[in-house]
Amino acid sequence: MSKSVSKPLYVELYEQILKNIKDKKYSCCDKLPSENIFAKEFGVNRHTVRQALSLLKDEGVIYTLKGKGNFISNIQVPYSISEKSSFSQKILDLGYEPKTKLISADIIEPTDDIAKNLGLSKKLKVIELKLLRFANDLPIAVSYSYFDAFIYREIINNLDIKPLSLYRVLNRCYPNMEITKISTIFEAKNPSAEISELLMMPSNTPVIAATTISKNQKGEFVEYGTSYSRADAVKIKVDLI
Repeated sequence: MSKSVSKPLYVELYEQILKNIKDKKYSCCDKLPSENIFAKEFGVNRHTVRQALSLLKDEGVIYTLKGKGNFISNIQVPYSISEKSSFSQKILDLGYEPKTKLISADIIEPTDDIAKNLGLSKKLKVIELKLLRFANDLPIAVSYSYFDAFIYREIINNLDIKPLSLYRVLNRCYPNMEITKISTIFEAKNPSAEISELLMMPSNTPVIAATTISKNQKGEFVEYGTSYSRADAVKIKVDLI
């Protein structure tokens, strides 16, 4: 690489690696070469490589799995407003490996917003499920889902399904229930510290927040929740017909 006076060497390296990614020298979700290999290939030291990779990570272009290395993060999962297919099925359809991790399952007192959107009195408790969703080991979304704790109490006893899928949990507990999204609101938001850590991304990088209300075939509220997705990993699909 050229020893540019006007531009730091690590910036030049960052630009070259980014160009290689855009030119598809490395396939989507491929593991990038190690720091040592990059250092030898471009004739720089490992510190320079580390600085360049840090820039790519800050921009969400790559992500790091501890003990495994750096990977390209340009997976794009379609978020459909009308489809009923599960998250896992969408990931499988794209040729990636899905995984859902249960972060927590609690019975809590609802906030005014949660109670209102589930049509509940604030005196009634709700189930809060916090899930972290992956595609090829890349964490792409954190979801917070809320259910009436009395009506949907069986959910808590059925979170042992392997592989975990909220769609499968609900189907096991309530096989005759048909769930339909009645509204979805999308917003760009700055993530909380918790969401940034779970998604392995900088706190100043916006996420797409999708807040959804679902009802059953009787018109009764089932779920209210928000999913926070990496903006570089989700594309919104709207079916008009």
